[in-house]
Amino acid sequence: MTEYKSDMDTDKMSLTKKEKKYPHLVDCSSKRSFISDINEEALFADGFDDAIIGYDACGYRVVYNFNKCMEVLKKNDGMDLQEANEYMEFNVVGSFVGDFTPLFVHSLT
Repeated sequence: MTEYKSDMDTDKMSLTKKEKKYPHLVDCSSKRSFISDINEEALFADGFDDAIIGYDACGYRVVYNFNKCMEVLKKNDGMDLQEANEYMEFNVVGSFVGDFTPLFVHSLT
């Protein structure tokens, strides 16, 4: 069975293509600005920019290295290893703030 599209559907499709202006310039001055440019709704964990390792391929959410986050807490807030781990698990990783909640990964290397 053949499906026909109305002229109205075609007009909507061509408008959508015109509205998107590619390629657009992406600010590469920092990891945070790069991710913000590709996902304006991305959420960031305050104070952990040094621990950003990238973004996920599916939702363009910010990805942090868990161990680097702990190093930031130890260095900047004077926490020991146990305090930093508890803080990360309870206050950071355990928080859900919507669809673009950042991801925290444990690196095996």
